[in-house]
Amino acid sequence: MSEKDNGHEDLDEISIDSFEDDELESIELTPEQQLQKELDLERKRSEDLIDQIQRLQAEFDNYRKRIGSRIEDATKFAGEGILLKVLEVYDNISRALQVDFIEDPKSARNGIDAIQKQMDKLFSHEGVRSFESLGKTFDPYYQHSISIERDPEKSDNIVVEEYQKGYMLREKVLRPALVCVNRHEILNETSNEELNEIGDDK
Repeated sequence: MSEKDNGHEDLDEISIDSFEDDELESIELTPEQQLQKELDLERKRSEDLIDQIQRLQAEFDNYRKRIGSRIEDATKFAGEGILLKVLEVYDNISRALQVDFIEDPKSARNGIDAIQKQMDKLFSHEGVRSFESLGKTFDPYYQHSISIERDPEKSDNIVVEEYQKGYMLREKVLRPALVCVNRHEILNETSNEELNEIGDDK
């Protein structure tokens, strides 16, 4: 009776599929097979990394779009709160204009005073305050000179007249004051821009 008849198979005819995974791992691989196995493993890792990077890129793009949309909305409606407060002042101005200034000047005056107090309260809440320039040393950061005066009896580079009051927004100049500056010596044809630079050398 042959080996096959005895229920035994030739070793060469045994399929590799008949081995379990742990049995395959125990089979010694050739250097070429080992290298191919490592390449396959690295290729799989690379594909996984590329997939993760692509997902992260897609998530970042979506995040950037959301943030961009929020910033756009915030910019578009940034002044909404202050505008609502200004509308209240506008309503009071409309009411004040309904008063006859000739027949009832006292009520008209009281209405205007109330509006001014309302504006003062609004400015204070928003961090807006005026600053004094008259009698101060001219500073181009706080004042813009629109005219000059030559009075030797007054100090040089001093603000002698204020045409329009300046305002601060917290620690920043919101609007510089428009002033007249006293100068003892002035070059011929001095421009307003040159005059505004006088205080830079202080």
